[in-house]
Amino acid sequence: MRAIILACAVGAALAAFAAAPAATADKFLGRFEKWEAHRGGDGNDAYCFIAALPARSEGRIAKRGEATLMIAHFPKRKAFGQVQVKAGFALKKGVKLELAVGAKTFKLSADGDAAYGESAKENGEILAALKGGKTATATGLPATGPPAAGPKVVDTYPLEGFAKALAAIDKECGRK
Repeated sequence: MRAIILACAVGAALAAFAAAPAATADKFLGRFEKWEAHRGGDGNDAYCFIAALPARSEGRIAKRGEATLMIAHFPKRKAFGQVQVKAGFALKKGVKLELAVGAKTFKLSADGDAAYGESAKENGEILAALKGGKTATATGLPATGPPAAGPKVVDTYPLEGFAKALAAIDKECGRK
């Protein structure tokens, strides 16, 4: 699973956050139950991230890529706790992906096959919910046609180890 998350998350971090050039060797910071922590890049291009794969997926879609829930820090840009959900399929334009944690539901802006927290404030609220939650559920609508099992695709992410993984990248990337 490490290779899968690493390939997905590094590619997603670089493409989705659109600021870090090609990374040098990734530093594996550790596995924290269901989450992995990594550091990549050098100098001004350094970043840290944690990522997890869904424990359960509902809804079918042809040729689906890998789904991932990821949090990233970009210390030189002073951008910490950026939330990304990679759906593994093109999301319907104009429709926000829903990320539910406990009683809280967040609407993330979709762009291609990923969705993001829109502001530092929203990302902070999502992180607080994730730290206290047991699972996070991402619900997205595919861009083309309903999947065989219904109009939505739902991925459930385990949060065991989330807080420890986040603490590892906080320390590695200098978040206070």
